Amino acid sequence: MSLLSKRKIVSTLSTLMIMSTFILPAGSKTVQATVQDKTFNVLSLNVAGLPAVLSSSNPSANTRLMSPLLNNYDVVSVQEDFAYHDDLTSKVTLTYLTPTSGNVPLGDGMNFMSRFSLYETTRYKWKDSSGFISHGADQMTPKGILYSSIEIEPGYLVDIYDIHTDADTDADSCAARRSNMIQLANLIDERSTGKAVIVIGDTNSRYTRAEDNFEDAVVKKCGLTDAWIQLIRNGNVPADGDALMDTTKRNGPNNEVVDKIWYRSGKNVKLNTTSYTLLESEFTDSSGNQLSDHYPITATFKYSLNEDIKMSETFGGSGGTGFSFSEKMGDNFPTKVAIKSGTRLDSIAFTYNNVVTEVGGIGGTYKELTLGKNEYITSIDLCKSQKNVLGTNRISYIKLTTNLGHTLEGGTKDDVTTFTAPNGYAIAGVYGFADKEVDRLGAIYKSLK
Repeated sequence: MSLLSKRKIVSTLSTLMIMSTFILPAGSKTVQATVQDKTFNVLSLNVAGLPAVLSSSNPSANTRLMSPLLNNYDVVSVQEDFAYHDDLTSKVTLTYLTPTSGNVPLGDGMNFMSRFSLYETTRYKWKDSSGFISHGADQMTPKGILYSSIEIEPGYLVDIYDIHTDADTDADSCAARRSNMIQLANLIDERSTGKAVIVIGDTNSRYTRAEDNFEDAVVKKCGLTDAWIQLIRNGNVPADGDALMDTTKRNGPNNEVVDKIWYRSGKNVKLNTTSYTLLESEFTDSSGNQLSDHYPITATFKYSLNEDIKMSETFGGSGGTGFSFSEKMGDNFPTKVAIKSGTRLDSIAFTYNNVVTEVGGIGGTYKELTLGKNEYITSIDLCKSQKNVLGTNRISYIKLTTNLGHTLEGGTKDDVTTFTAPNGYAIAGVYGFADKEVDRLGAIYKSLK
């Protein structure tokens, strides 16, 4: 868990036990129920927070003026938050803030501020960049992707990606930026299978620029919708050609900025944008001057919840490749679970309709538990430990418990973290990260109704 707060670290895991009075026909299907629409808003702002000697803005004066304005938004995504982070957060009352990664040259400049819990926050450096002093000076900082998972309601997570891609339009910068977009799409495919997603930030990209590949490489590949295209251009994507820079109508269809908000729905959270705005006058000083060299952009999301599926956060280490049983799980509960373990958890497998879904390696001792009629998994106990001094944490112990009291366990038990299905739900699958062993696990809960 990586829940980051201004005040304290809070666990929002439900501790309610499923009662054994629920009837679960093996392999049964359930009717999906959707909760009434609710809303939240997001803001993206490149705060131009480079040290004053490098900045094109006036950050020493402007950053403090930005701070209280950020409280008008539920989730704030910033870029170039380098030298003036304390000023930027000085008047922020949003509960959950990511800790700064530092000033130039160590920090990436990206941060979240949120009224929602933030889980599993992870920073990824771009594999490719171009230009140290010139051509965007992208190699001066470890720009990349800031990932987190926001819990908009208990058991309902939306993955959010703050990005700041390679700048400038020379051939090497364009090539690096295309690589950035491919890396982003691969990460979304790896981390966010079946989940709602928001991608937000400074893309340094334009639909009109033929050298940019984000439309195909990310938006189409990952099934995303661009809020500006959807609401301002009525779904019409600009053709390659001259940049659309009609500053007489900054919120019109002919003024494209490089800051973007892309999104998609997931299995248990349906998202749709109801508004998109480039903020022309909200972030200005007393003379009407912009506080940054980028205009902030904001979108309001309407969301509805599929009560059939909930998810926990994940627990464990930082290694491995992302996976999720959600696609193979479909509308079914497992009929058998199996593990391989020794001192750690080597692999885990769930069987749905006689089809085995497994992740992990080939080592360890095999154990299995066949679930009887009306039997289902109510909780998972997990422990983690380092494989060696230089290694990352991995899952070192697991215990699955059913409503009938049967258990399946393996590994080395230490400090235990427990995921317990909420009342009326069972654990139907898992997701997380794995390679030759299981690195990280979370629970997928499915309604018993």
